[in-house]
Amino acid sequence: METFSCFGVIRNKKKNLLLKQLEAEKLEAIQNPNYFNLLSTELLLCILKLFTINELCVIARISHRFKECCYDPTLWRTLAMSNTMQKKKLLSALKNMESTSRLSAVRMINLNNQFIKQATIDYIVTHTPQLKEIRLHNLRLTEKTSKLLVAKCPNLEQVYMDGGRTSDECLELLANGAVKLKSINLHRVENITTTGICHIIKNTNLSFLNFNGISGWDIRTLAPYCAHFTSMDLGSSNNLSDEDLKALTRQCKKLKFISLKSCKLITDHGVLELINDCPQLMDLNLASCSKVTRTSVQHVLQQLHSLTTLNLSNFKNIHPIIFPKNPYKLLNTLTTLDLSYTDVNDDDIKQLTEYSLNLKNLRLCACVEVTDLSMVQVATFCKKLVGVDLTKDQQPITNGGSTQNKGPMKITLETVEALFINCPDLQKVAISYSSKNNITKRSLMELHERRLNLGMKMLVWNLNEDIILSNSNNQGSSSQNSNNLNHSSSNNNNNITNNNNNSNNLNHSSSNPSGASSSNNPIPIVPSRQEYFI
Repeated sequence: METFSCFGVIRNKKKNLLLKQLEAEKLEAIQNPNYFNLLSTELLLCILKLFTINELCVIARISHRFKECCYDPTLWRTLAMSNTMQKKKLLSALKNMESTSRLSAVRMINLNNQFIKQATIDYIVTHTPQLKEIRLHNLRLTEKTSKLLVAKCPNLEQVYMDGGRTSDECLELLANGAVKLKSINLHRVENITTTGICHIIKNTNLSFLNFNGISGWDIRTLAPYCAHFTSMDLGSSNNLSDEDLKALTRQCKKLKFISLKSCKLITDHGVLELINDCPQLMDLNLASCSKVTRTSVQHVLQQLHSLTTLNLSNFKNIHPIIFPKNPYKLLNTLTTLDLSYTDVNDDDIKQLTEYSLNLKNLRLCACVEVTDLSMVQVATFCKKLVGVDLTKDQQPITNGGSTQNKGPMKITLETVEALFINCPDLQKVAISYSSKNNITKRSLMELHERRLNLGMKMLVWNLNEDIILSNSNNQGSSSQNSNNLNHSSSNNNNNITNNNNNSNNLNHSSSNPSGASSSNNPIPIVPSRQEYFI
């Protein structure tokens, strides 16, 4: 028993320290009476978690106690450096964080700054022992940085690179040294060969690998080492053929997510092989696959019983969609569907939504043949909808020199009313207005007021002007496309806070651990648009 007596002493010491801290806080609250001083440190930290990093730095100047709370390591899990930060401010901020033990608590760093030098990246990696994820945008990953990641960051799980350069030697160092590495994203990274990728994929802990935009690698050489992968992004692989895909999918029986976006050589034959070899697929992205036809869509709906997300945007000649004989059983798992820039019409949408009762996210951007007739049925059957995008893109999609999706959106206020009133879980709606559809800011406000009176959730809406471009006035009309109707509630402070939270949620989804493609995002919104709470 004497052997374990030391644990009781340690426990008592911690208890005494906590009691002293509480007494000190009570004394300060008595000497400086205000509502915040009456709150405990734990409660203050819960409140401060709702603020951004910039806001925390401002709040820290209020008082000594606020400074201690704002600099608490639990609030500094993410370090993001954008292009707005200058070199001098960047270095001083890092040194300040290191001196206050905030840098050592960072678990995710997101570096997207042209002023960042390689020595600065190495400094950050050296002082972040708890790092789990590193994101580099158009920056280099050198051998020295790779060695530091292996030596100083034993918990590293994710490496994300968007552009930039690295080498086969760096990938080999990560593959052999980062024992907990689960996901690596090499989107548009230069100077990589098949040899380097082989080093990475031999790491059996990996579950996701992004080949998007990489050239100079041989998929058939890599295929034997990919059996353990569950997620893979092969988007924009112009040299990927049906035979390459077949060689890969015959090895990857565990695949649950795959993106073939903009793979110009993939045909129906390759998609059918994929479906047969990977029947457990849950997320499939076939956007902009110009040689894939609606035959593949039919087989996808018939055979992938676990499918939850399907992206068919910019799909040629998808109408008419042929549904399976027993769609009630086969489409009940589908929750996210993107049919933007396709020729679907009311008949397709009616059948689809009648059978997909669990649909949560629907994107029909620039689907000009869809009218109120089918969208009212969507609102009636799909009561679990969370997000809907019915906007008309500002720039028309071209295919073979001809403009697709001509004309205005045919959605009117009838559709908006059905969605607002019939879908209690709806959180986000993006729609286009024109002089013909009777959708105005005032009408949306009235519908939203009715929704709130029914006890439903507040939602975010985006109203974008639908300008029809003609040959005679393309330039004049396009200059007006930036005129959006935006609305905020009378409480501006709440709107700003809620808006920030919304944008943060979108960012987190796009940087998910699996590195899934944009098809996983509920409702992709054009970045130039602004979202407001009503």
